[in-house]
Amino acid sequence: MSKKIAITGGIGSGKSSLAKILAQKGYCVWDADVFSREVLFFPEVQARIKAIFGNSVFIGDGQLNRELVRSQIFANAKLKKSLEKIIHPAIHDLFNSKYRELLKVASTAWVFYEASLILEKGRKSFFDFCVVVVADENVKLRRLSEKRNLPEAEARKIMATQMSDSEKISHADYVIDNSASLDLLEKSAEKLILYLSEKFSSP
Repeated sequence: MSKKIAITGGIGSGKSSLAKILAQKGYCVWDADVFSREVLFFPEVQARIKAIFGNSVFIGDGQLNRELVRSQIFANAKLKKSLEKIIHPAIHDLFNSKYRELLKVASTAWVFYEASLILEKGRKSFFDFCVVVVADENVKLRRLSEKRNLPEAEARKIMATQMSDSEKISHADYVIDNSASLDLLEKSAEKLILYLSEKFSSP
């Protein structure tokens, strides 16, 4: 029987690195960020966004003017919530659509789904299992500086808006501490796969 497995964690925790390792091992791995960009090209989604932000919110080949949207929702929390009410259900529908298609050809496949806000949005119950990736705060800050060129002040500001690692852990089915090297994360991924294999094969 197929399983839906959530991978979540705070910014800089390295959940994308875990997802990449699992994909390299041949597992089906989907990324909520990719889905969020894909739904922005759906006509019904574009129409609803235009109704809020105006026709100029899409530029070029139907691409969202992210700078315009970011500047507006930064100054208006209600606009941000309105946008999320459009985007999140569309992502959910896209996931379900892709999942139904997958089941037609691979009825026992595991689907790993990397997303930042699974716990914050109360979506854990939608999945069969939830993996939380955590890391030491200083490690996360260093990664954000090196990989995303984010100043420490800005990184801390983003981290402050997210659910703390300790709270995420309280909701987790499985926790991976990714404070060390990529080699150790690889070993953690192997342990996770073994754990899931035993769990899902148990009666």
